[in-house]
Amino acid sequence: MRSLMVLCLGAGSANAQAQLSFSDVAYWVGSGSDSSVLVVDFKDASWDSSYAWGFLHNGNATAEQMLNAIAAVDPNFSINTNGGFLNDLNYGNHSGIGGTNGFYWSTWSGTHASNWSMNSGIGESLANGDWFGCAFTDFNPALAPGNPIPAFDPARFTAQEVDFWVGSGSDSSILVIDFLDGTGSASFAWGYAYSGIQTGEQMLNAIAAADPMLSVAMAGGFLNDITYGSYSGIGGNPNFWGTWSATNLGNWDFNIGIGDTLQNGSFFGCSYTDFSPALRPGYPSAATPVAGMEAKASISLGVYPNPSSDFLYLASKGAAVETWEEAFILDLSGRRLWHQSMLEASTPISIQHLPAGTYFLMLKQGNTLHSAQFLKQ
Repeated sequence: MRSLMVLCLGAGSANAQAQLSFSDVAYWVGSGSDSSVLVVDFKDASWDSSYAWGFLHNGNATAEQMLNAIAAVDPNFSINTNGGFLNDLNYGNHSGIGGTNGFYWSTWSGTHASNWSMNSGIGESLANGDWFGCAFTDFNPALAPGNPIPAFDPARFTAQEVDFWVGSGSDSSILVIDFLDGTGSASFAWGYAYSGIQTGEQMLNAIAAADPMLSVAMAGGFLNDITYGSYSGIGGNPNFWGTWSATNLGNWDFNIGIGDTLQNGSFFGCSYTDFSPALRPGYPSAATPVAGMEAKASISLGVYPNPSSDFLYLASKGAAVETWEEAFILDLSGRRLWHQSMLEASTPISIQHLPAGTYFLMLKQGNTLHSAQFLKQ
């Protein structure tokens, strides 16, 4: 099975990864003139057991303050630090619950990702340039954190940033394709609307059919080649395509391949990698709609009252639209929570069913897509 082979390649080659440095950290939280790095290693034998975050601060902050700051803004990251000890830590699909099979969290200090010495715990003070590590170990012996990969900011790209939407229906997912050419600018995203059970293969085919710049070759249930404009990833020449699933950019995980079933609000990723180690899709930019399919036209869409607790009304400037072909509401993760076809422009939109929070109203007319952000009280 190719998917099993990919998993084994990723896990077996992680040690070949270049040592992570300050400049490689992709997700920074906090503010201040000093910077420190947190490394968390779950030691769970997975290809991606160890991650790194950056922390900005002033003066001698503590490791506990760093952990709390990251947990406050990263929805994939949670901790339990009762009694001044790091008891539990979870991140994405990884979990380290203190006492499980005799394992507990150990804490470490260093000046880079391979220079660790055990410290006194999460009360440790941080100075500019410090590294603080957490490793889940049975202390037989205590194991320091291994070389991490950078954690990604889950809010860096959301459904709101997508310019090119394909399909229709009550559910939506985002496709991210990263050619990983070393420039950091070869990752692109499209939106896919659908209803019912759909797979990554169906999404790829639908988007390739709508975007003449995108070409996808699949055979026997495998993704072989992708080209997009001047970018090209040909299977085996020299790399291969890995496929990934996520609910946001911060929790990519290998999936079973292009046959993987999409979930409302999910991301489906394709990365052209040599699996030494397997590299996730990086931060994308929005794919550009083709001529005649402009996502942002002359209409400026607004809603009122904003914030609101019960109903929204449309307020648009520019060309008058009496009936919108399609309307839907997305939450910040891109999940479609409401959908209606043929919405009259004068019809109030009920948001009474939504929990309090921030949302996006998206309206489609012909080949144009318009959006407005609103707050539900």
